[in-house]
Amino acid sequence: MSEPISSRGLRFIYNALLLTTSSLTARKLVPQKRPFALAACVVGGLAAVFGLIRAFLDDGSRRGGGGGAGGGGGRASNSSSDGSEFRMLRNVTQSMLELMPLALVNMELYAHSLGLGAVALAHGIFVLPLLLDLRCSVVKNRKNCDLTETLRDLLVLGNIVSLAFLAAKERNLLYLRMTLTMLVVKYFPVLMDSAQEETGEDLIVCGNAYFLHLLGKAAAQWAL
Repeated sequence: MSEPISSRGLRFIYNALLLTTSSLTARKLVPQKRPFALAACVVGGLAAVFGLIRAFLDDGSRRGGGGGAGGGGGRASNSSSDGSEFRMLRNVTQSMLELMPLALVNMELYAHSLGLGAVALAHGIFVLPLLLDLRCSVVKNRKNCDLTETLRDLLVLGNIVSLAFLAAKERNLLYLRMTLTMLVVKYFPVLMDSAQEETGEDLIVCGNAYFLHLLGKAAAQWAL
């Protein structure tokens, strides 16, 4: 997973934006009627809170070099420990944002269109890749995780295709905008990898903020 390329201030703004859109959209949802959409907002809000904490506390020492003579070694050791914790937190929140909101929103959209049946619930398969991905982030520190990352990528692609199919079936331009948003979030860093290797996290945060904003617009449509 890629590191953010933005400054602490911009990361704070991006996560604040995600927290705002998550909260505003959640206010439009009735838990009993839209549980999956509400869960997507909760995931976005939690990831944003952790992102704000990281932006506030992380002084960038994990990117720095070693310490000087004497007490510098101790400071370097503490910085390394803090950096490892921040990286693990980043990996966990990024996994959540990549896998959960899109799948949960798909469950809600299909439930709204077709009823709460097998097709809608099938999107809940994201749980298994998510658990494997979290284990890879926490236990393996993102090392030797090729199978896990492949499963994650296949799941995200499958959900994007599923959302595109529903957009075409319903002839809903709002759903199409949601599809295009997640396509950009997922594949723009891949296309631009040679130029900007570290756009991943910033784009995931901003993309999910816009995605949840569009979910709020969809909720307003449902209320009409």
